[in-house]
Amino acid sequence: MITKKKLNRTILLLLVRSKLVKIADLDVFITRSMADGRNSIWIEFAILFVRTAVLEKIAALDELKNTIEMLNKIGERSGSNYQKPVSRLMDELRSGSNRSNESNNSPSDSNAGQSTSGSLSEATKRAAENIAMTARNDPQQTRQQVTFLLESWIRVYTETPGNEKAYAQYLQLLQQHGVGKSEDQTERFFRVSTELVVEAVLKTGSVDMNGKQKMLHFSVVDAYAKLVTLLIRYMNGGGAQEQVAAQRIALLNKVLGITVRTLMANYERSKGRTHWDQRPWFRLLLNLVFDLNAPSPALDPISLGILSVFGSAFHVVQPSVIPGFASAWLELISHRMFLPNLLLAKGQKGWAIAHQLLIDLFLFMEPYLRKAELSDAIKALYKGTLRVLLLLIHDFPSFLADYHLSFCNVIPENCVHLRNIILSAIPRGMTFPDPFTPNLKIDLLPEIQQNPRILSNVAGPLASIRGDLDNYLNNRQPSNFVQELLPKLYKDGKNEIDTPRVHSLVLYVGMQAISRLQNSQIAHTPEIEVLQKLMEFDEKGRYISLNAIANNLRYPSSHTHYFSCVMLFLFSEAKDDGVKEQVTRVLLERLIVNRPHPVSLYAFFSIHPLYLGSSL
Repeated sequence: MITKKKLNRTILLLLVRSKLVKIADLDVFITRSMADGRNSIWIEFAILFVRTAVLEKIAALDELKNTIEMLNKIGERSGSNYQKPVSRLMDELRSGSNRSNESNNSPSDSNAGQSTSGSLSEATKRAAENIAMTARNDPQQTRQQVTFLLESWIRVYTETPGNEKAYAQYLQLLQQHGVGKSEDQTERFFRVSTELVVEAVLKTGSVDMNGKQKMLHFSVVDAYAKLVTLLIRYMNGGGAQEQVAAQRIALLNKVLGITVRTLMANYERSKGRTHWDQRPWFRLLLNLVFDLNAPSPALDPISLGILSVFGSAFHVVQPSVIPGFASAWLELISHRMFLPNLLLAKGQKGWAIAHQLLIDLFLFMEPYLRKAELSDAIKALYKGTLRVLLLLIHDFPSFLADYHLSFCNVIPENCVHLRNIILSAIPRGMTFPDPFTPNLKIDLLPEIQQNPRILSNVAGPLASIRGDLDNYLNNRQPSNFVQELLPKLYKDGKNEIDTPRVHSLVLYVGMQAISRLQNSQIAHTPEIEVLQKLMEFDEKGRYISLNAIANNLRYPSSHTHYFSCVMLFLFSEAKDDGVKEQVTRVLLERLIVNRPHPVSLYAFFSIHPLYLGSSL
């Protein structure tokens, strides 16, 4: 049963993505809640939810058939206030469907949760439209009323700091004005409050004669953040402990949802007009991250829920959506009160959120890194990214190791050092002998028999060829599969190799080979035939394929052992010297960059010294 408490767009999208809510039930529920066009709140929610769910490929059009039909029905009525919003939505859905049919991109970890480029670039515009649509329904004197409430709170906060009795009296005043009771009044208070405190902070600073920004005074933002924290901490609408916890999570989700929408709208309105200052928004979110994740008897039981809501909010305002917020965003997601707590959550339940946020970061930086066009801002962001990864490899190496495939999917081939950091991660508790030990027998190590844990979606990018691939690996049928393989590894409609698909193909084939390998003989197997076929790509395609193989030379495991043998086999069987040179290049360039280096590369070259020498 879907209740109103669960019906928040950001949370629902996460639940649908995780298959924790049936999309069919949700479709019926939203349709019924629109009350045949009589409930404006649900109509606006449905427009936003359908747009996000479909354009971000969380749900298909036919899965929301009832909701879309009801929206069409409402939009077609003469005199309806929703004719233009519904018409615009249908145009976006049709254009999104056409793009999907043309590209036919299969799902993969590299674009999991990622909007289409058009959807991302239009996100701030849609947020501005949503804020404007909502603000039109504000009663007169709304800003004056909210200003009065905020000024009253600031007096309480500054004159009686830490006075719980005074805080409680003020919270009662808010309730008298409908905050926390009325959905409309609550939304209006937080939206207008956010706008007012940001405006107040910006007025405290100016630009000097040299064009440099002066210091801002954040006392108003700090006071407002404290108010939000108190509201969430003391939220108690009655009921069992689980119900109170759900109420607090729902309120936080509402506040953060309003905050990020207001942030996006503010950013959109500043385009082409003035310099957009990220500092007030960063200070507000930073205060909330710090205060709501600090140890607290009231909030500790819902700590994972709080982290999840923040993760969802940060995903919405990722750098690809708001480039001007990128540096603040990176500092927020890597903050000591957020990222470590997320990764330390019981049962590793926070890993998927942390993984998605890092994917968001890499996707934003990928075009700049690929072209090696780094402005000062991108250089600073890159240095920050390296620091975050070095923190992760030191404190949470298993996280990087388990998601290595999806991270490598969104890191360009020319970023050897960045990729090395990912591949150098060794899970906790694993020891490895000195790779330069004389007569070291890698194949006798007990770890060589163990399969590494892979949390990335290996099979996702192979959806279009997996059926034929499995048949060929099991039965060598269809017999022409290998001959027709290479064209299937290009992006549909483009003369460009689909790197994530190649990465997944290499790892998937290796995993299948290991599961059925009876001895160390890898020649004349269907798996090696597929991998050998990749060497028939042009120079760029071979480089991508060899990198895909080398990405699995990490810590001692069955994967490292198998792909080491594959590398040697491809080198020894190559009839083209160009292949041998590329094999050597792929391995050697990973050792000549700054540390860290994948430990198996040292072992590889120490065990096979003639391998490199013969190529040189």
